[in-house]
Amino acid sequence: MSEDRLHTLYRTYGPSLYARCRQILGDDAAAADATQETFLRLHRQLERAPDAHHALAWIYRVATNYCLNQARDRHRRALPVADVPDVPGLDSERLLEDRDLARRLIATAPPKVAEVAWLHLADGMTQDEVAQVLGISRRTVVNRLADFHRHAHALAGRPTA
Repeated sequence: MSEDRLHTLYRTYGPSLYARCRQILGDDAAAADATQETFLRLHRQLERAPDAHHALAWIYRVATNYCLNQARDRHRRALPVADVPDVPGLDSERLLEDRDLARRLIATAPPKVAEVAWLHLADGMTQDEVAQVLGISRRTVVNRLADFHRHAHALAGRPTA
């Protein structure tokens, strides 16, 4: 029975999950690996998985965490923080218009901050939606976004307001 549920979840959410992983990682092969890893993790925890109504948010959370960890580890090995380019004179919203730079900034942020930043800034979720998906308060979302903006400003070599 659980195998049938896993196959149904894969058929239903596999393509959108792959697209999400591709968006975060920026690489087809890495996205395919992340999608497979997400479903392997799902298989191990299938009995604890939420009902179909909440499954997509749960699967996205597992995939987002995995992809952000992969991106952070990849950038930690390949791109020291000092190599993040300086972008003088731009506010943090304008700074994030460059998706590659945003991906690198998010990858260098602490995991909980990176997760909130990705969902809100890259995925365009509202603060309330982020709070619901992550199971945290809206206030925590606001605080983590503020932490991310301080982090981005520090990497750009500019003081925060």
